[in-house]
Amino acid sequence: MKFRIILVTIIVAVSGHVYACKCGGPWSVEEEFVDTELIVHGKVISKELVALQETLKQDEVSGVKERLKGDNQKLQFFETYYVFEIKLEIIEKYKGTVLRDTVTIYTEPKAASCGYKFEKGKIYIVYGSKKSDIGFMFLPRDDIHKNLEKENTFWTSHCTRTTEYKRSEADELRKLKMKGG
Repeated sequence: MKFRIILVTIIVAVSGHVYACKCGGPWSVEEEFVDTELIVHGKVISKELVALQETLKQDEVSGVKERLKGDNQKLQFFETYYVFEIKLEIIEKYKGTVLRDTVTIYTEPKAASCGYKFEKGKIYIVYGSKKSDIGFMFLPRDDIHKNLEKENTFWTSHCTRTTEYKRSEADELRKLKMKGG
């Protein structure tokens, strides 16, 4: 019996990739302000699971699939992985370019993979990046730094300062915005 438990543990460990979330930080509001492309505070108006492929520009999806043909594990991951798509109604913008009064934010589906747990109807301060941080799990090395993500969408995780709305943090962000960063 002990042998079976050890064997199953080994098989599970080597049969798939395990990516546990590891964050640096925590960083100060000022450090995040400097290093983050978008900082807004807003209300979650929708939250739904979408295929990872839907986070990329449509004309890039087939190219990624073509480049992954030789690696079935990464191709399968790319074709079957889901993330949360959060629609955020912007209440205040502190940094970044947003073309509408709503913004699309993507995050991993689980906290263990660094996803931020948004709840519909709640208000958050969101620190977002244009680049996905999960590309390393499926993209060929040459594609990792390419701009494959949809325009006007952002990614966040619990490794950023993204948090439920806090007046003190909003006040600090306003001061940084007034200073120009």
